[in-house]
Amino acid sequence: MERLRVSEDTDEELEETTSVRHATAVLERLGLIKILRASPNIAYLAGASEDAHLGQGGKEGYVFDIESISERWLTEIILPSLKLELHEKKEVRVKKRGTRPEFRIQVWDKSLVEIIRTIRNNPMIIRLWPKPQQRSWVRGFADAEGSATRNRDMQPQFSIYNQSLEKLEIIGEILQSDGIHFGLYLPKGRDVWQLYITGRDNLTRFLNADSGVSHPEKRSRLLLYLAE
Repeated sequence: MERLRVSEDTDEELEETTSVRHATAVLERLGLIKILRASPNIAYLAGASEDAHLGQGGKEGYVFDIESISERWLTEIILPSLKLELHEKKEVRVKKRGTRPEFRIQVWDKSLVEIIRTIRNNPMIIRLWPKPQQRSWVRGFADAEGSATRNRDMQPQFSIYNQSLEKLEIIGEILQSDGIHFGLYLPKGRDVWQLYITGRDNLTRFLNADSGVSHPEKRSRLLLYLAE
């Protein structure tokens, strides 16, 4: 296989460089360049916010509102991550949703909501991040929107679901850079895309990667399937 010299730029590389410069210039013009320096922690919360409500209005102002049947995920991962980003001392805790088998965290913080909403609404930002932030974003996304199951052949599988094909393609690019193979699928009659990861060695790489799943129950379920 012929190898390109490092000093040469392919058309694709030049196009990508131009795109990155353009996106960076746009962020600078909008006063959002600080988002490029967002911490891996913020990146994780931005990924996890795919399953959260980012509200605005009312006397309480801006709210980050996330619910889950997993009390452990909210308590062990989401809660500490949120507390790291709050500039003021605020009471933040996991609450049970009445008699429902669900738990909830609500945080009222304008700065936090604005930065996470900007990231969530502008996927191009993820492509501009360094690898640690990209991997944290994927992990948050997988924790929120992922599912450990078996496929039709009863083999272990991890899937991530979302309506945005662009976001799943970005996840795929980051996974691929970590040596993790994936597939994309749009079930007939549905508008939710599926990114799926199969193969025992491939799934083991995913579990051990910084871009892998950290949700306690989903991780445990996948480990159980792999052990069978």
